[in-house]
Amino acid sequence: MKIRTLSDIETFERVPAEERWRGRTVYDLIARSVEKYADRPALKFQATADLDETPRIISYRDLLAAIHQCANALHSAGVSVGGVTSVIMPNLPETGIGMWGAQALGIVGPINPMLEPNALRDIMMESDAEALIVEGPVEGSNIWEKTISILDDVPGLKTVFWVAAEGGEAHVPEATPGGVPLLEFSEALAAQDGTRLAFERDVGLNDIAAYFHTGGTTGRPKIAQHSHANQIHTASMMADMFDYGEHTVAIGGLPLFHVNSFFNAGLNPLACGGHSVYLSSAGFRNRDVVANLWPLIAKYKATYFATVPTVVSSLLDVPLGDHDLSSMEFIICGAAPIAPQVFSQFQDLVGITVLEAYGMTEGSLFSAGNPQFGEKRVGSIGIRVPYQSMKCVILDETGRFVRDCGTDEIGTIVFKGPNVFLGYKQAEKNKDAFINDEWLISGDLAREDSDGYFWMTGRSKDLIIRGGHNIDPKGIEDALSAHPAVALAAAVGQPDSYAGELPCAYVTLSDETTRPAPSAEDLRQFAKANVPERAAAPVHVEILESMPTTAVGKIFKPDIRRMATRRVLESEARKIVSGADIIVEKSGRHGLLARVSGVSIDQQTAVSEALDRFAVAFEFDLDGNLKTVSNEGELA
Repeated sequence: MKIRTLSDIETFERVPAEERWRGRTVYDLIARSVEKYADRPALKFQATADLDETPRIISYRDLLAAIHQCANALHSAGVSVGGVTSVIMPNLPETGIGMWGAQALGIVGPINPMLEPNALRDIMMESDAEALIVEGPVEGSNIWEKTISILDDVPGLKTVFWVAAEGGEAHVPEATPGGVPLLEFSEALAAQDGTRLAFERDVGLNDIAAYFHTGGTTGRPKIAQHSHANQIHTASMMADMFDYGEHTVAIGGLPLFHVNSFFNAGLNPLACGGHSVYLSSAGFRNRDVVANLWPLIAKYKATYFATVPTVVSSLLDVPLGDHDLSSMEFIICGAAPIAPQVFSQFQDLVGITVLEAYGMTEGSLFSAGNPQFGEKRVGSIGIRVPYQSMKCVILDETGRFVRDCGTDEIGTIVFKGPNVFLGYKQAEKNKDAFINDEWLISGDLAREDSDGYFWMTGRSKDLIIRGGHNIDPKGIEDALSAHPAVALAAAVGQPDSYAGELPCAYVTLSDETTRPAPSAEDLRQFAKANVPERAAAPVHVEILESMPTTAVGKIFKPDIRRMATRRVLESEARKIVSGADIIVEKSGRHGLLARVSGVSIDQQTAVSEALDRFAVAFEFDLDGNLKTVSNEGELA
C-alpha cells in the first residue's frame, strides 16, 4: 500500500511484522530472492566514473554461490560457527560478498577503513575478531599499509583474506611476522563449494548478525549489536513501504561499512529482486562520480539513492544537462538535518523528490521519514516508520525519564520496536542507553507536531550554552545557508570567559559563487540579521576551503569545536607570548584538552592566568615536560 499518513501506517501494521519478513536470517533473505530472481543482476560495479565503462555484473545466482564460498572459506580457515569476521573495505562487490558470507557463518563487523591503525585494532579487539577481510595493496589507498601494521596485535585473529586489485599485481607474504596466515580472497573462495554451506548452524531470530562500531575512535569503541530479526525486519519493511521490486536500482555512493549503505545499497534491494550499482570504490567521495552523477543515473536507470546533506549541496553545482532522470523516484537524505534553503534549491533545480529521514545505527537505520506518497514537510524528519513507536520525552540532568512531551514541546527522541538493536556488546555502555530497558534514548532533540511529524532541533550535546541560555546551532546554520554564496555551514560554541560559550560558525562557499565573494564579516552580518534570536548571532564567522566531514559525508562537529577552541585560546595566549602555539585534542578525562607550546617556564604563570578564565583544560609542553592545569587549578 502507499503510505501517506500515520493512519496509513496503522493500516499497514494490521499485517504482523513477522509476516512481512523475508526469512529468519540474512542468509535466508538473500536465498529466497535467489529462488525468484536467480538470473537477474544483484550487484553492478563500475570502477570509475567513465560513462563508457562496462560494469561488472553479479547475478543473484552467482552472488549466493560466492556467499557460500566465502562462508566455507572462513570456516575452513578456522573461524568458528558464530565467530566474528571484521571487514575493512571500500565499496567493492567483494565487500558485500564478504559481509553476507561472514553473516552466513557468524557475525560480521564492518569497520571504517579511514580510521587510524590504532582505532582499527581497538575495534577488532573489542569485537573479538577471528578473521579479517581487507583490501590488499592498491595504488592510492593506504588501507593495507595501515591494517597490516596492527594485525599481530589482535589476539584471536586466525586468518586474513586480502582482496586483490583488479588487473594489478601485489606481492604479499604468506603470513604476518606474528604468523597470521594471509590468503588472497578470490583464490580462497575458488577452492570452496559454491552450492551450499559446508557446516551446520542453528540460527535464531535474536542471534547476533552484525557488530557496528558507533563513533568513539579513542578509548573503547561502542559496538552496536544487530540481530538477524533487526536486519530482516528493516530490509523487508523498507522494501514494502517504498514499493521496491525488480525495477528497483539503488545507487551505492555511501560507504558500505556504515549502516545507511549496508541497507540502502545492500539488503533493501536484495529483499525484492532489485539491484545496486556501486559507483567506484570511493562512491560519493570520488569527485568525478558526483560530477557525472546525472548521466550515470540515466545510464543505469536508477530509481533511488541514499545520501547526506553535504552531497545534496554539492549536486547543486552539477549541471543537469539533458539527461533522462525520469527513472528516479526519490532520494533519501539523512545523517543530519538539511538546510531548508538547500532543500528548496535542489527541489526547484533538479525536480527529484527528496525524502528527509532519520535513523541511527542502534535503530537499524530507519526510524522516521517523510512519506514518499504523502505530504513532505520541509525541515522535518517525517513520521515514524511502521511497527515502531517513537516519541519525545523530558529527561532530567542525569538522563532519567521525567515525562512525555506535549505537542510541539522539545525533548529527547526515544523509540522502541523490532528495529531496535540488542544493545552494546559492552554491558556497561547500556546503562544509560534505554528507559526501563525498553525505549532507546537517541540523544537527539526534537518536537512532534499534531500530525505526527518530528522536527529535529539539534543534538543535546550540540547545544550552545550562552550564559545558561540554550541556543540551537541549527538556527545559525539555516540563516547562513540562506546566503546564495554559502555551500555548507556549521555552528558551534566557542569558549568565552564571561558567558561560557558564544556562538561562532564555519562555512564553505559554493563553486558557483559570483565574484567578488563575500567576506567572513559580510556573512557574519548576514547571519546576525537572519538568526531566529539575537543571542544566536555568531560573534565569529570563518570561511574554510573544505568542511571536516565523517566517512559518510556528515559534518564532523568535534573538529569544528576544536578549531574554535584553538582559535580563542591561542589568541589569548599570544597576547602575552607572541610565539605561543596551541593544539586542541580530545581527552577522555577533560573532554577537550589544549596543549600549549612555545611558552617558557617563566611565562607560564601569566599565560595560565589568561587561560584560567576559560572552562577548558590545558597543559604546557616544555621540552617534553607536561603539566596540566585548568580554571579549576592543577589537575595532574
